[in-house]
Amino acid sequence: MSDDFRDRFDIIDTKTPRHALLSGRYKKSFAYIFLRDRMPVILTQIIDDLLKDKDEIVRRFGEDSREELKVVIGQLSKLKYQLQTDKPFEKFENNEPDKILWNEFIDALPKELNSFFRSCWLYSESYVYRKVSSFFEARTALKSFDYFEKQKQVLQSNVMIAVARSCRRADKDKRVFHRFVKLDLWSNLCDQSFFTKLEGNLLDLLDKWDNNILVNNTRSIWNCLQMADHSKPVIVDFVCNNANFELYADLVLAEYLIEKQLASKVRFHVKPIPWYTYDATVQDLQNLLQSMRSSSYGILNEQGRKWKQYFDEEKFLIAPMNYFWVSAYEYFKMREINPELYKYLSQAHLLIFKGDLHYRKLLGDYCWDPTDNFLTCIRGFQPTNICALRTIKSDIVCGLQQGQTDDLHRRTHEWMTTGEYGLIQFVERIECSCAFKEN
Repeated sequence: MSDDFRDRFDIIDTKTPRHALLSGRYKKSFAYIFLRDRMPVILTQIIDDLLKDKDEIVRRFGEDSREELKVVIGQLSKLKYQLQTDKPFEKFENNEPDKILWNEFIDALPKELNSFFRSCWLYSESYVYRKVSSFFEARTALKSFDYFEKQKQVLQSNVMIAVARSCRRADKDKRVFHRFVKLDLWSNLCDQSFFTKLEGNLLDLLDKWDNNILVNNTRSIWNCLQMADHSKPVIVDFVCNNANFELYADLVLAEYLIEKQLASKVRFHVKPIPWYTYDATVQDLQNLLQSMRSSSYGILNEQGRKWKQYFDEEKFLIAPMNYFWVSAYEYFKMREINPELYKYLSQAHLLIFKGDLHYRKLLGDYCWDPTDNFLTCIRGFQPTNICALRTIKSDIVCGLQQGQTDDLHRRTHEWMTTGEYGLIQFVERIECSCAFKEN
């Protein structure tokens, strides 16, 4: 990006200051690199895929979709230009179910922070993905088209087969539970192509990565489930992240919770629209189950049928669709913005947030000191007991020990963005938390 851009839009040649919001305004931040380099590539890839797959899309959605594709491609190109020239966010003008929610959010932004590079990175990135979806939602033929679907196709692998076999002989044991939690953590490491290259049982390989788990509160999570009042339904909620192998790992852990009577019901919160490329939708969950139930591998077929039965018996549930998950709001604002969702989550005994984006929303894309307490950083968001399973892919973290980041920086300066390090963090519900107060 040119010096002229930096001068015109007041890009500062520094890292994100401590206790400031992550923002593309800071040239030496990951937010700047992402907005400058990666986000335009993501938009370009969507455009290229639409052009490449145009004939196939028209066959699926009818001749009317041909003209609609032209309109959408034009809108995507305009959005990319607006991003690269740091234009203000435009309000939503169609019939999006969350139009009021988003427009109120945009109206509340101070004028000097209402643009892609000057706003909080979380706000800018979420705005881009929400705008992209709105372009398709406004069409007739393409209204339900998932433009990320090819990147989320279910790939069955030897790793899945080995994991499925392990589920058959899993005991109700703290050590076994730890392995399934670690599987669910590292399933967020990268796309499924990584796991298809592994030979052997992934569960047996996980121990080799233990030193890369910077915070490991698995014992507290186990104790939380063990101490639940089983005289009434014990509900565990997953706020899901990616489709494919990560979603499979979520279901594996959920099966263990049901089978070992650590939970009586597991609810899955998925996205109501295509979101952040790989995020799971209802269709992705259905595709995974269908793929497993029709698999030529007996063990996957059996597991898929078992999970389908769990859904039929409502031991597994897809939570009601909620557009708060595809808003730009941090989670400490949920109680005010969406009290119904907050109340729904409070029914659960344990709430598991998966992946880097949900972690950013828990902490608010705020440059905390890495040693700040997790409870402090979630700013009173405590509908229930909370667990975060996250591989670190953005420059925000909390709950580390003194000196831990110095050791990590000596290994690599990119440790916060490679996904090679993970967190298993837990905070117990406190009825009234006053750990953080807004100024």
